[in-house]
Amino acid sequence: MTRPPGDLPGEGGYGSSSEYPSAESTDWFSPRTGGSSSANGLSASPGPAQPTDSSWSQDRYGSSASGSAYGAGGFSGASDPNGRGYGQGQGSASDNSYYGAPVQGSSFDRPFPTGPGESSSTPASSSPSSSYGGGGGSGTDFGYAGSGEHGKRKRKKSALIGPLAGAVGLAMLLGVAVWAFDQKSGGCSGTKTTLTVAVAKEIAPGVEKSAQAFNDAGTEFGGVCYTAEIVATDPNAVRTTLTGEGVSSGTVERPDVWIPDSSLWTGLVQAADSKLVTPTTVSIATSPVVVAVPATLAKQLSKEGIMENPSWDNLLSAAGGVKGGGVTKNQLIPPELLDMRVPDPVSTGTGMSAISMLRTLLESDKAADTIFTGIAQTIRNHTVASNEALFKNFKRDARGRFPLLIAPEYSVYKYNTSKPKEPAVTVYPYEGMVSLDYPVAITTTDSKKAEAGQELAKQLATPEALKNYEALGFRTPDRKAPAAFNAKIGLSAGRIQKLPLATPEQIYKITQDWSKLSLAIRMLSVIDVSGTMNDPIPGGNGATRMQTILQIASQGLTQFPQDSQIGTWMFADLLQGKQDWKEVVPVAPLNKRFGSVTQLDRIKQGLLSVKAMPANNTGLYDTVLGAYRYMKKTHQPGRINSIVLFTDGLGNDDPNGGINLKQLLKTLKTEVDDRKPVQVIMISIGSGKAQLAIMKQITKITGGDAYIPKNAAEIQQIFLQALSKRMCAGAETTC
Repeated sequence: MTRPPGDLPGEGGYGSSSEYPSAESTDWFSPRTGGSSSANGLSASPGPAQPTDSSWSQDRYGSSASGSAYGAGGFSGASDPNGRGYGQGQGSASDNSYYGAPVQGSSFDRPFPTGPGESSSTPASSSPSSSYGGGGGSGTDFGYAGSGEHGKRKRKKSALIGPLAGAVGLAMLLGVAVWAFDQKSGGCSGTKTTLTVAVAKEIAPGVEKSAQAFNDAGTEFGGVCYTAEIVATDPNAVRTTLTGEGVSSGTVERPDVWIPDSSLWTGLVQAADSKLVTPTTVSIATSPVVVAVPATLAKQLSKEGIMENPSWDNLLSAAGGVKGGGVTKNQLIPPELLDMRVPDPVSTGTGMSAISMLRTLLESDKAADTIFTGIAQTIRNHTVASNEALFKNFKRDARGRFPLLIAPEYSVYKYNTSKPKEPAVTVYPYEGMVSLDYPVAITTTDSKKAEAGQELAKQLATPEALKNYEALGFRTPDRKAPAAFNAKIGLSAGRIQKLPLATPEQIYKITQDWSKLSLAIRMLSVIDVSGTMNDPIPGGNGATRMQTILQIASQGLTQFPQDSQIGTWMFADLLQGKQDWKEVVPVAPLNKRFGSVTQLDRIKQGLLSVKAMPANNTGLYDTVLGAYRYMKKTHQPGRINSIVLFTDGLGNDDPNGGINLKQLLKTLKTEVDDRKPVQVIMISIGSGKAQLAIMKQITKITGGDAYIPKNAAEIQQIFLQALSKRMCAGAETTC
């Protein structure tokens, strides 16, 4: 089956919300009420209407007549017009069922026509006794074993030798599984040649079955008879082999055909060199990137009336521990209730799809860079190595937190059909989802092999072939769910709301930004203790500059991740001999213990001891240069190295000498090293426009900036805004 229109990267699906919440809003991705749409940006569907409290009946996650393990309902997301969400039953205009309610005016999706006798919620090719599973796939056993089960085909020894020899290089290189087939002649009399097909591991067993028809038929081009050999491998390993980033084998430098889990992988390769890969129009399966939570949590939240219409913003905010929890349509997700887990965006298609989707949802937001930086810093502390690692210890932890997974839908099916003690319930956020789309791409430079690869692509997308992927929990290319999907296994049987994939250029930029923003933090905070810090702030109700800065520093600096390395200096003039600054707390990880206290405790205690010195002046310029040189000398690769300097903003006042502004700017320009970047960020209380302009001159050289916060809550926002400037590093344009 060819990929439906709009499923290719950059094709279709783009609309626009005219207005997004501000950076301070907790609802990052939802358009404001009354926003109009246009043809240029991304417009989120308004979603189904809100149900009343009475709609949370006991058949949702509770007891039900159907005997469901956790009710006939479930968390819902948007579905196609005329589609049916899971748990809906027959549905009617008069019932209270919320799930599967039609979504009107969606910019993301379009309904697909149904054939004779085909229901929009039930795949035409699937029935309770489908051909892929013999007696399985129906009722509650969720099986698909039978005569067609993978691994029971007899193979002749002689038929295995040639194909295995042809793929041994790639297998050794990537550490993968290789399937070869008992080829029938099929009328093919040419020289036998292997067509190596690298396939994402989770769908490889289904591709192996589907490719048998290609091999049995005997495909001949130019007197050469091609046999498909399926190599189950990691898409990122293939990407690095194709682009030359990874170590290649002298026997097999790259596969002839590539089926990664997402078109984003082929997009990355195309961004490196468009000649390295030729995408076909074929997608063999889809699996949306969804949210999965334990059934125990689903029951708890449904009883409390929470999560009626969840959004990506609500879920990520709550999982990230945002103060006060995440708000969902006037409902509150308790803070610290969720422990988010996301597959690594660098090495997995699921993780890369997630960050690509979030970036797309932020496209029209003026504070998109700052918000995306915050997401990067949040997700960085919640990544797991693979999709398989997501469901490890899938239960409430010792701190009372439940796992919240960003996961491909097929993995939820695989997990739930293993009949675990704690089943998973799938959440479909109302903005929609991106999908893993399993594209077929040609990577060979041999024209005849390329022709054979195109023919193989057709064979892998026939109706019979699709059943093999359905048996593994994958949707069809047009997103119809397998017959086994229902509330009993925590999955929606309706078509899901689709968000567009990023183009090759977009995903390259997104992944580059991610690599810059998701690093751990190493920061030196420098606090002004000069005499003018005792002056009251105009309109500050009597509070001094010192009191205000200490409050901002104490609250702001302790909001960073526990693996952040933070230390504290204070400065005025001649604090330590002829030196204008003095160390208060050395830089160290916040969670590092020193006897009975942590580094975070030491910073808090150190700030309590900081007091303004009435007789001292402000050696600002010498301190900036001293701090910069210290952080550059102790620079740690793999971390964001930065300086946050708090001052009253009255400028440099150093009667004892020291460098002037012109000397500081010249010296910084000379000493800045792109190999050891150190950002200088200045936060001022009480400065005027002239002083702020001077501070911006200083910070701009290092890729930082200067700010005047209104309150302590803005410190984290300011820091993220400053970090977001890292996305401009090495770019031709400025931020």
